[in-house]
Amino acid sequence: MELLVSFGAVALLGGLGSVARHFLGFWTGSLPWGILLANSVASFIAGLAISNQLFEIAVIFGLAGGLSTFSTFAAQTFDLWTAGLRLKAVANMVLNLVVPALSLLTAVILL
Repeated sequence: MELLVSFGAVALLGGLGSVARHFLGFWTGSLPWGILLANSVASFIAGLAISNQLFEIAVIFGLAGGLSTFSTFAAQTFDLWTAGLRLKAVANMVLNLVVPALSLLTAVILL
């Protein structure tokens, strides 16, 4: 029964995270800011879950997993690169690797 509840929680939170990511994906400008925000918030949530050790599987794999997206970040970086916007592509890559990592560390340090 506990496993079934865990699967349900992951599915529900993953769905909520995916819907939030979908809407954040519309926020673009000079860089795809919405996906950077989604990845950073997801990492922060994962850091909070790790620190609290509460509902860790559902929150990390469900909510944070649904909210974050490596594939969209990679595709957007590739699109910038192939459009000749090399500096923006590199900036997007660096930001999406560094800012989410710092977000996770910030959450862990705060608790």
